[in-house]
Amino acid sequence: MRCVGTPQGYSRRRFVGYGAASIALSPLIAKAQGTSLLQGPPPPAPSGQADTTKIAADTDRARHLTIGVQINGRGPFRFVVDTGADRSVLAEDVASTLSLPRGPQVMVEGVIRSVPADTVKVEQLAVGPVTCQNLSVPVLPRSQLMADGYLGLDVIDGYRVTLDFKNSELLLSNPFNLPRHLMLLGGWIRPDEVMVPVNGKFGHLHAFDCAIDGIRAVTFVDTGAEISVGNSRLLEALAANDPSYVGKSTIPLTGITGGVVIGHVTTLKRVRMNALTFVNGSVAIVNLQIFDLWELSDRPALLIGMNWLRRFSKVSIDYGRKELRFELARLAVAANV
Repeated sequence: MRCVGTPQGYSRRRFVGYGAASIALSPLIAKAQGTSLLQGPPPPAPSGQADTTKIAADTDRARHLTIGVQINGRGPFRFVVDTGADRSVLAEDVASTLSLPRGPQVMVEGVIRSVPADTVKVEQLAVGPVTCQNLSVPVLPRSQLMADGYLGLDVIDGYRVTLDFKNSELLLSNPFNLPRHLMLLGGWIRPDEVMVPVNGKFGHLHAFDCAIDGIRAVTFVDTGAEISVGNSRLLEALAANDPSYVGKSTIPLTGITGGVVIGHVTTLKRVRMNALTFVNGSVAIVNLQIFDLWELSDRPALLIGMNWLRRFSKVSIDYGRKELRFELARLAVAANV
């Protein structure tokens, strides 16, 4: 698999991560509801489709998944896997060590503020079977990134990306292509797995068949976010039915561009995404820039961060087929029996 060239029209960076923040999380249970999908092992990959490549992964202090990335044949460098970022970002000291040529400045938009940042030219960035060439990558201080870099949608969009928390691996492959008659039936699914269809373009995949305590909402997965976050439209809709959602607890959130924003902590009793249900999950309520940039600021929306995703054994994002798959942990499966 090769990624030859990337869109050069992006001039702004989406929010890519929260700093260390302490939050008391309620127990979170995910369970599968009834589904008409076929069950059993997946069909074999079509002829010519690359097999899945397993990449060893680590966990940083914020519980992000990090993997090794080669830059111009050197490395590996530890990058955070970030499905909420349009562009990959590199630490300033890594760019200096590699003597990467400088490019024009761009504005990097973070949670709190936008800052100008230099770009560098990366002739080749490789992760597993994916190789991208001629990337223009913004650079930021390591003290803000707390990693060698962040791996964004300019690299992973178009592939099937699976975060295997149980085995500490990232799995990369081409989108899974099923025969047409299976696609019409919804495809295959294992008994311990839930599939959630999503829509969107340029890697901005949203789940629209969602209800949060009876409120219609849009949800999306952001692996660069340490905790899950709802916007103010969601809180307003919930509080209109029950004022107790307006909690008094707060939590500070920080972004890679610096600054601090205060989020209000509340508990969502029941979040349904197609055939998947979350129960009693704590979230922060704050209008992050990602809601604006993903055009979700005018409706109730929920960003699902790593604190919820790590309740599963695996989470798969298929950017080609536009679907999410959640492999339930044993505890979650037992809760559905």
